[in-house]
Amino acid sequence: MKILITGSSSGIAFLTGITLSSRGHFVYMTTHTNEEAHNLKEKVDALGLKIMVFKLDITDNEDRKILNTLDIDVLINNAGIGVGGSVLDLDISDIRKNFEVNYFSSYDIVRRVGNRMIKNNKEGKIIIISSLAGIFPIQFLGSYCSSKAAISSMATSLRKELKTLKSKVKVVLIEPGAYKTGFNQVMIDEVDKNITKDSVFYHYKNKIYKDLNKMFQISEKKKVDSIVVKIIEAAESSNPKYKYRAPLLQRILTKIYLIFAK
Repeated sequence: MKILITGSSSGIAFLTGITLSSRGHFVYMTTHTNEEAHNLKEKVDALGLKIMVFKLDITDNEDRKILNTLDIDVLINNAGIGVGGSVLDLDISDIRKNFEVNYFSSYDIVRRVGNRMIKNNKEGKIIIISSLAGIFPIQFLGSYCSSKAAISSMATSLRKELKTLKSKVKVVLIEPGAYKTGFNQVMIDEVDKNITKDSVFYHYKNKIYKDLNKMFQISEKKKVDSIVVKIIEAAESSNPKYKYRAPLLQRILTKIYLIFAK
């Protein structure tokens, strides 16, 4: 299969890409910048893998146009960013930036690839990487959690819409929990930065920072294998499930949360 993965310079998407390539698939691995593409190319070459690496800034309309020309059997829509800060503190421009990457640009990628798959009568797959944070909102990470809730809702709507067409294209939603990739720490540091002297949370700043760090230190899974296995299963299965979640403990806690949240 020909598989395209966005935002694959590191972390979960990187391991997914090299694993899929080693299993015999033709993989496109894309990055946000040319420098990241160069570094990624060196990594995959050193591993002896034949992977096509290129820059795809998903917020750049010109970059996204390349998707109109590629033959893709499976899209793994992974690229995303996290913006940390209180709902009361974040500037609207920061929230727009978060949604531009995690929702609007991702939406356009799904739209472009999905239409091509359907018009070419492909038995394709659109795999959307969301987050358990879209279900289980975390204090001071409201912008990120909201953007993930939005992309999950879009995936569910698209899945229902494709039933109208009796399309061969399958939509899969991947909802990872917290993994130790450095992504969460960036958001926590932003929370600290965005609680300024003008913030109503200023006198609680140190406690908020410590509590968030402690929460992720306890909850983060060190290895990403458990979610990578789920993504690969979704990509290779002829009849994938709609939702995959991992790691196991966080998946269970989310189910409990949903029961009591009602």
